Amino acid sequence: MVMAAAAAMSITSCDPSENTVSAISANVIIDESGLENGISVETYIVTFTNVNTGLTVATGSENGIATAEELVPGLYNILVNGQYSDGTIYIISGSATNVNINSDGQNIPVTVAASGQSALVFKEIYYAGCTMSNGDWYFRDQFYEIYNNSDETVYADGLCIAETIFSDYSFTVRYQYPIANQDYYVFVNNTIWQIPGDGTQYPVKPGESIVIAQWGTNHQDESLSQGASPVDLSGADFEALEGEVEAGTGIVLTDNRAINMVAAVNPRGYNTPQWLTSTSGSQYILFRPSTPLRTSDFLVATNDETSLSTALEIPISEVIDAVQAVSGSERLNFLGLPTMLDAGTIWVDDPGSYTGQSISRKILSTEDDGRVIYQDTNNTSSDFQVNDTPVVRRNGAGVPSWNTWYTAE
Repeated sequence: MVMAAAAAMSITSCDPSENTVSAISANVIIDESGLENGISVETYIVTFTNVNTGLTVATGSENGIATAEELVPGLYNILVNGQYSDGTIYIISGSATNVNINSDGQNIPVTVAASGQSALVFKEIYYAGCTMSNGDWYFRDQFYEIYNNSDETVYADGLCIAETIFSDYSFTVRYQYPIANQDYYVFVNNTIWQIPGDGTQYPVKPGESIVIAQWGTNHQDESLSQGASPVDLSGADFEALEGEVEAGTGIVLTDNRAINMVAAVNPRGYNTPQWLTSTSGSQYILFRPSTPLRTSDFLVATNDETSLSTALEIPISEVIDAVQAVSGSERLNFLGLPTMLDAGTIWVDDPGSYTGQSISRKILSTEDDGRVIYQDTNNTSSDFQVNDTPVVRRNGAGVPSWNTWYTAE
C-alpha cells in the first residue's frame, strides 16, 4: 500500500492590516485509461509544487481523485506517482505543468502511464566538476555509476549512455522533429557511448555496480586538478575514450586500464573522442538499442532553422533508466524527459556548476545479506539526494570480478 503524506500551507500578508490570502482546494482526476493488462493503483501520491515559491503540498488519492487543501492561488506543477506489482514492479506516473489554480474546487485531469522497474539504475552521477585553488575549473573527473538493483545477474554488454536534447540552449523553444509519434521517443544528441562485449562478457551481479568515467585516471593528482578533485577514477570499469588523445594545448588524455567504450555514433565528427556532459546538469539515459546505431540516422531539428543541432530518436521502450538534473529551481518549468521516465529533477548548490558535489540515489532498504536496494519511482525529485562529496561505489557497492585493476582504498 502506498502511504500518503499530507501537508498544508498558507501565506499571510506582511502587513497585518491587509487581509490573509484566501486558500483554495483543487482536485486531480487521475486518468488510467492508457494502462494495459489490468494495471491499476489503489492510492497515488500527488504533489502540487508552487512554481513561484517552490513550496509543495502532497496528498493521496482515493477512488482516482486526489484533493489538496489550503493551496495559495497560482501556477503549479503537478506530479502523480504510484506503483503496481504482478511479479513485475511497474512505476505509474503522470504530470501537468504550469497549471493555473485560481478557483476553489478546480478539477485537473492528469493521464498516467506505466513503465517497468529496471534492474540497472543510475546510482550516482558526478557531473558538476570542481573549482581549483587558482580559480580555474576542472571537469574531466565526471563519472556515472550504474547499479544492479535486482536479485539476478545482468550483463552490461551493449548498453548505451547518452544525453537527451529537447530544446534550444535558452530553454525557451522545444524542438520538433520530422518523425511520426514523437511521444514514443526521446532524442539524443552528440556522441552516444556504448559498452563493448559479446553479450555475456561483462556480468554485473546483484549489488554490484559499474563506473563509467569520462577519463579513468586519478584526478586528485596535483598535476591535473591541483588536488581539488574529490575522486580517483583509476579503478573505473569503463572510460568514455577510444584511445589516447590530445584534448587541448598540452593536455593529453591517456588511455588507462578502464575498458574503452565505443563512440557508436558521432554526428558531428568530433576529433576528440571523449564524453563531456553539461556541468550544470542534463538528462541522462541508459538504453539498450534493438537495432545497430548509425550516425547517418541523425535528424535535424525542424523548428529552429538556425540551430546546428542533430538528434537520434530512441524508443522509450528501449530506455532502461533515466535521470534529469538541472541548473536550479528556475528550470522546474522546463524539463526534458517524459514523465514516465522521470517525473522530477534535482540540482546541486549554487552556482550550479563546479561545486564538487554529486547526486546519488536514496536507499530504500537493505537485505539480510547486506545488499542495498535503492529507491526507484522514476522521480528524481524523490529518488535522489545531493552529496557534498561524490563517492565511487558508495554504500559498499560490489566490483565485478572482471575488473581486476580495481584496488579498494
